[in-house]
Amino acid sequence: MAKSISIRHKSFLPGAGRDASGAPKQGKTRVVGVISVTSYSGQDGERLPARDVGLTNIDFIQLRVSDEASGATGGTTGSPFRGVVYSKSTGHFYLFIESDAGAKSYLAVAGTETVEFVAEGDSSQDVELL
Repeated sequence: MAKSISIRHKSFLPGAGRDASGAPKQGKTRVVGVISVTSYSGQDGERLPARDVGLTNIDFIQLRVSDEASGATGGTTGSPFRGVVYSKSTGHFYLFIESDAGAKSYLAVAGTETVEFVAEGDSSQDVELL
């Protein structure tokens, strides 16, 4: 498995967020970027630690395969599409392909699969003031 991450945009969210105990906290950040997956075998997923997207923890992440309909055939029952899901408990994302019949299987990447992301959490550049 191999990947490279390019951060396209980072936006600091002033006044937003709370820490683990519920107290208001500064330093929340939204990061937008692209993950280029050049080798992916499937079942074990691909690790995506918070530091790789410029955060110390991930509060929210949305992933999307850039070319979801690549290889789609069309038809009345729908087209196969490529998707991605993220498991917060393991910190891995999983690429899959769904067939016309709705069956999902792991996606084997031969070239480069591009995954877009939007993540929010505590900035890795955050300065904590006591």
